Amino acid sequence: MKCIKLISLVVALFGFTVICSAQTMEEVVNIRTNGQNLLAAGELDEAIAEFKKCIELAEKLGEEAEFIKIELEIAMPNLYFQRVSKIPRTEPLALLEALILTVEVAQMYGDERTKENAERQIPQIYLALGNAAYQVQNYEEAIKNLDEALALNPNIAAAYFIKGVSYETLKDDINMIESYKLAIEKGNAFGDAQNAQRAQQRLRNFHYNAGIPSLRASRWDDAIASFTLALEADENYFEALLGMVLSNNGKRSWDDAIAYSEKALQVRENAFEIFYEMGIAYQGKNDRNKACENFRKVTSGARLENAKHKIEVELKCN
Repeated sequence: MKCIKLISLVVALFGFTVICSAQTMEEVVNIRTNGQNLLAAGELDEAIAEFKKCIELAEKLGEEAEFIKIELEIAMPNLYFQRVSKIPRTEPLALLEALILTVEVAQMYGDERTKENAERQIPQIYLALGNAAYQVQNYEEAIKNLDEALALNPNIAAAYFIKGVSYETLKDDINMIESYKLAIEKGNAFGDAQNAQRAQQRLRNFHYNAGIPSLRASRWDDAIASFTLALEADENYFEALLGMVLSNNGKRSWDDAIAYSEKALQVRENAFEIFYEMGIAYQGKNDRNKACENFRKVTSGARLENAKHKIEVELKCN
């Protein structure tokens, strides 16, 4: 009798287990179906929440629900990536949060492709945040976000350029110069000619403007040092070439003045101010014929009367 009761108990327990398992599997299927319906209706966040519940339940159920679990785990990273596309670009913080979450989910489920796709976008969001901070003159915050972008992708010329302008505004010359140089280097190397050129112009202008007070004060060597740096940024910068001519004439380095004059004329063919300064240099070298030749080329501009005086009075050119 005891044996019969024991067998009955085992059968009952087994039947209860089968029923519970069937009910649990049915629940997994129902949750997945509900998630699919939400996804079809465009309710992406709600669908993701249902799929997460389904994965958790399927994991508890074990081997019986393994195929559903694997199916959803494969789909999850792409679903999170889809969420990113629904966030407006005008909400960079929300975009950044969604992308970081996508990377975490893709890493969790071993989806390297989706992870890399999301990671590629994150530096651009930090760039947008940096630019936004710069536009409202929050330069420290701008630099912070731009550094985040560059930590993930060190080849973004635009980030270096905006950093350079921020540092220039903050009067941090050392970091400004470094940032502009990197913007030029990365822009030329990775196809961003616009930001490379913008950085080049600002860097050359900075050095040129630094040389003007020295030129006016007749500190020729200091002026030459600044104009040389401007020409390192842009070898065809006419104003810096003219500065070199004036400075070398000022210190009576006639041959150097002539050499820079010739370079300047390659950039601007009919530069009357250059012809005048070449005349000064040749006059300093006691080459009357060359001096007269260049003074005669000054046919217009602010130095015209001075050139006439040289021709008619000082040198008495034939």
